[in-house]
Amino acid sequence: GGTFTISNMGTLDVESFTAIINVPEIAILAVGRVTDKPVVINGQIAVRKMMTATLSADHRVVDGVIAARFLQKVKKLLEAPYSLAPPG
Repeated sequence: GGTFTISNMGTLDVESFTAIINVPEIAILAVGRVTDKPVVINGQIAVRKMMTATLSADHRVVDGVIAARFLQKVKKLLEAPYSLAPPG
């Protein structure tokens, strides 16, 4: 009976996957495992914890731009979790 689902296969050592929407869901967030990866930060290569997340959305209900903005917000919150804390 849910409208949104989070599917985590990272616990099964899956790096990334595409989740399929089940009726009556309008979207599902697929979360892969966290792993060390080389990334470029300020022109330097560094190793950081990285995770893949994909969003499948029913375009009959949710505009793709809205879904993309949601995924951007999830990314920003995961990169700065302390921003969720109340001030003070």
